[in-house]
Amino acid sequence: MKSNYMKRIMFAAVAALTMSSCDSFLDTSPEDLRSPDQIYETYSSTQNAMFGVYSYIRDTYPFGMPDTYSTSDVDVAYTNVHTFDMGVWSASSAQYDKWYTFYKAIREATYFLQNVDKCPDPRLTYDTREQWKAEVRCVRAYYYAQLMRMYGPVILLKDEQPDFTGTDIFRARNTWDECVEWITDEFTDLIENSALPLKSEGETYARMNRGIAKAYLARILLQSASPQFNGNPKYANIRNADGTPLFSTTYDKNKWELARQAALSLIKDGNYDLVKVLYESGANMGEIDPYTSYKSVFTASQNKEMIFSYLEDGGTIDKRLAPNSNGGWGGGYNPTQEIVDAYAMSETGRFPITGYADEGRTTPIIDPEAGYKEAGYSQFTNPCENKERKTYNMFVGREPRFYVSIVYGGMSWFIPKKAGERIYLEMYKNGNNGPDASHNHFSTGYNMAKLAMPEYEASPTKNVKRELPYIRYAEILLNYVEATIEVGDLKDPNMLTYWNAVRNRAGLKNIEEAYPEAMEDQDKLRELIHRERRVEFAFEGINFYDCRRWLTAEATEKGDIHGMNIQAIGTPGKEEYPDAFFQRTVIEKRVFTPSFYLFPIPQSAINKNQDLVQNYKW
Repeated sequence: MKSNYMKRIMFAAVAALTMSSCDSFLDTSPEDLRSPDQIYETYSSTQNAMFGVYSYIRDTYPFGMPDTYSTSDVDVAYTNVHTFDMGVWSASSAQYDKWYTFYKAIREATYFLQNVDKCPDPRLTYDTREQWKAEVRCVRAYYYAQLMRMYGPVILLKDEQPDFTGTDIFRARNTWDECVEWITDEFTDLIENSALPLKSEGETYARMNRGIAKAYLARILLQSASPQFNGNPKYANIRNADGTPLFSTTYDKNKWELARQAALSLIKDGNYDLVKVLYESGANMGEIDPYTSYKSVFTASQNKEMIFSYLEDGGTIDKRLAPNSNGGWGGGYNPTQEIVDAYAMSETGRFPITGYADEGRTTPIIDPEAGYKEAGYSQFTNPCENKERKTYNMFVGREPRFYVSIVYGGMSWFIPKKAGERIYLEMYKNGNNGPDASHNHFSTGYNMAKLAMPEYEASPTKNVKRELPYIRYAEILLNYVEATIEVGDLKDPNMLTYWNAVRNRAGLKNIEEAYPEAMEDQDKLRELIHRERRVEFAFEGINFYDCRRWLTAEATEKGDIHGMNIQAIGTPGKEEYPDAFFQRTVIEKRVFTPSFYLFPIPQSAINKNQDLVQNYKW
């Protein structure tokens, strides 16, 4: 089962150590340390070589990359993250650089493909050999997709192992469209390759399959159709030394259609579905329980929504989520006021905050039809806490995804320190989880609950295995919706069907009921699907790249980031917050420049490769 998979991945890490680290993707070839006869001698050693290729996926795990740290949705108490957010990085000291890592992984994948047939062990049957080849090709394509997501156009090595000793080191970047064409062909061929499993289950769970290939094809085509890569005039002067432009500045509407069809292909397969848990009793018996359903996406093992996931069993994330007063580290991941503002209202299904009246985002513009009140208090029962409390109106009547995801001032941490024990969170200055209590306090006055495992206990530590999504089915559904809107096919019934499937699972009205005035307005629908994606995928790493491919990051990721006033003085032990706490408060001023839409290629790589050109404004 999954434990066996993890054992294999851990063993793969040992195999990976046989390959030296390198300063450039063209410095050292895998065969420099061991001969093919040694690596591919037995079934076991060959399998270990395959897992060695897989092992680099660990370098993309959620909360190990900036996509889950560095967005306006979250504030994190780690120095390197703040360095990234403050813009204190360059091509010579790039944060979260993966250029060398992924190219090393690509080299090892190609080396495997070139040598796996040399294994003489009869236990390695033809069918198994072909499956391993297909898997490794899929892993290699995944690494290219990750490179393109971060750096834009890259150097396509394809099936080559360049001559590392000569001028072959001088390689120019392929154009963006060339990269997309190659990776599209590669994923398409794999999708049609029967050697690659349709789905992965049991011992092969989380290994590559045709569903993963389809999902990443859909994602890269959506990225390619988006404003950042589809007719972006700012990238017009990014050219190779021979004058070849790396980006086309001509908008191509058909790219959206290709993205739409790629998503539809996976949907029509019927191999994945949204997690939906039904009420088993009461007035709502037989209907979708939106709270349990949405929470189960991240807590139910091997569920039908996960297309590709990362298994985390060390308890690190849960430890960082658990408050200090609960035996955890606290303050690890702090939701911001910006993401709190993004959630819809339960009754109307409308997003209450439509924008801000000032650049500092301190004065929200409220949709009068949403049913939202900002100030004052009400008696309210949080459906994930099940206790009536005096609650600030900002937090009353929000959609289920909000209560599953966010812990706000005036409630207890929902995971007990010990069985049956809940601890009321005092996130104000002199409270049990305020600035006076620890340097790892909740910097925004909010805590993240969405990814926390209910079975986890911090004291004494009881770790649990959990999956973190790389890509899940809800993304494919909303990819289709977004692409359809951009195509302009606003009468497409599938658009509403797939959009409403996500909203209904979240306990919200159909989009056409919530926003009847938007159904023939492409601009309004675009705004709404952007909002839907931000909420549905909060803290999952999607929004980091969404705001970049939409070219909206300079508006959303730059400037003041807000929370509640954690410097307010309260009365510990009273289970009541001071009024002064509930004030929009600047917690950080962030930097975002036009260069940040793409990561810089490491300067060391450019110094070694005279044909390699840098990204925009770096």
